[in-house]
Amino acid sequence: MSQEAAGTQMPAVSRIARDIADGIILLDSKGTIQYVNPSAGRLLGNDALQEGIPYARYMAADNNSANDDFHQYVLDSAYERNGNHRGVVTYTRPDGGVRYFSIETSFAGGEDGLQKTGVILQFSDITDLHLAKVKHDDTIKVLAGTILIMGLWNFIAAIWESMGRPISSTALTVIIEAIGVAATLFALRYTSITVADFGLGTKNLKRAVTVDTALTLAVLVLMIAAKLILRQFFPTVMDPKAPFFRWNALEPLDLLYIPTVVLQELLVRGVMQGSLERILPDSYPPAVANIIASLVFGAVHIHKGIVYMVGAALLLSFFGILYSKQKTIWGLCIPHLVLSWSLRILW
Repeated sequence: MSQEAAGTQMPAVSRIARDIADGIILLDSKGTIQYVNPSAGRLLGNDALQEGIPYARYMAADNNSANDDFHQYVLDSAYERNGNHRGVVTYTRPDGGVRYFSIETSFAGGEDGLQKTGVILQFSDITDLHLAKVKHDDTIKVLAGTILIMGLWNFIAAIWESMGRPISSTALTVIIEAIGVAATLFALRYTSITVADFGLGTKNLKRAVTVDTALTLAVLVLMIAAKLILRQFFPTVMDPKAPFFRWNALEPLDLLYIPTVVLQELLVRGVMQGSLERILPDSYPPAVANIIASLVFGAVHIHKGIVYMVGAALLLSFFGILYSKQKTIWGLCIPHLVLSWSLRILW
């Protein structure tokens, strides 16, 4: 290559190093900083990294021990001289923000391309990618643990029933809901999963409540209209002389169903459907997570009969469509509670 061609190529390389999103630091054989691109300072959140100063001075000024791994990569590359170094390290910026860097070091060569004259440090911010992976792994653990415990509980209930000591359906349901609560508390305490990930957040809450309330009223109108038609034209199916509303179908004890609705929505939507949406590949539509969660929820009600199982699965699958758009369970509690009570009063 001619000197003229080389001369025009070097500014191009310099512009690339300047504009690249990755941080680049060049050290000479004595550990002095020869070049720092703008992205390096931006990623580190620190303008103390200056050309012409020993890297050891910059490292000494950084009194945060959390950054020792980052500095160690530089020192290992500068002094061991036995090959490239590559890995993932955390770095705490002066503003307190913690970032995850994918870091790689290599030797800088002289003009002959053979002599090793320094070290090139290149690092990129993979914080979002790393945290997503952590949340993905945590979600698998929580979901797998929840399904395992639910399955074991159903086996225990079946064993007790075979011994002539059946557990009441109420106790079965309460234990399953308790499993969901335990899984949620464990995940919030020991994993990266947040309250919002479980559908307990308040983002878009007003819109969700408005939409779900409107849908609830619409379904109620359809239910009442259906009963009117049946009483008028199909008296053998619906006795027209019977009370239209069976208010006595509800008792004060049914108020306990209010927290039950919240727990069921948390278990099916927040824990199961939300977890499946996070761990299934992007090529899968949200409907897949909804169907699986609804079928599992229907299956755990096998003790209440096939009709109840199918009805629970269908009702929860409808709620699942809303959850995939709203990402909060609070609005869904309205139709779940009102329609459940209305079915008993009307039918």
